[in-house]
Amino acid sequence: MWLTYSELVERNRIHSIGSAMADRTRSTILAALMSGTAHTAGELARRSGVAASTASEHLQRLVDVGLVSMEPSGRHRYFSIASSEVARLIETIDAIDLTETEPPQRPRPGTELTYARSCYDHLAGHLGVLIYGGLIERRIVDPDQDLPVLTLEGEEWLNEIGIDLAALRQHRRPLMRTCLDWTQRQHHMGGALGSAMLDRMLSQKWLVRRSNRRALRLTASGRRGIERQFGIMLSQ
Repeated sequence: MWLTYSELVERNRIHSIGSAMADRTRSTILAALMSGTAHTAGELARRSGVAASTASEHLQRLVDVGLVSMEPSGRHRYFSIASSEVARLIETIDAIDLTETEPPQRPRPGTELTYARSCYDHLAGHLGVLIYGGLIERRIVDPDQDLPVLTLEGEEWLNEIGIDLAALRQHRRPLMRTCLDWTQRQHHMGGALGSAMLDRMLSQKWLVRRSNRRALRLTASGRRGIERQFGIMLSQ
């Protein structure tokens, strides 16, 4: 059976991405970059347990296929996940349990990553799921769509808390989208608004990053602010 040109392109794209992610060192690098923080090749080499030259070769492969981007700054080159779409792909893959593979090494309930972490550039974990539920309960978000929809009450709420909705709508990415949380098996919120909300919580010191760059710590002021702003109760 002959394939059309577009089918060949699609198959080649799947092969390119799949083969790039299949290597253990490259998958370790991608996992490290899911903190949303840029890293140098040397830092990623140490995280992966390989020589700097080996890490550079793997990074070049990831850049070539479009999974990672590189930005020079002074004497260093910094590597990041190429886009929110790539980050969503990686998070989605990690949430799938296939019978013919070993299950992912997920955090145990109650660990730092389980409670609050960054999913690339938005909030995930138990806290992220609670906040998304609070937005639905307060009718700020209407979930009964293919993509969540911001309600009129939601637009007023964003204005009250100082998030510029017009600026968010200038993004090429969706304003909101849901991610299936790989530790909670429920949805948290991503998209441009999810990113803006996490930025705000970090800037207000409601959340601070732990030594593991993905893990987030809820502060005392953050507990009060999140309960007030999102209308949810957090356990002590």
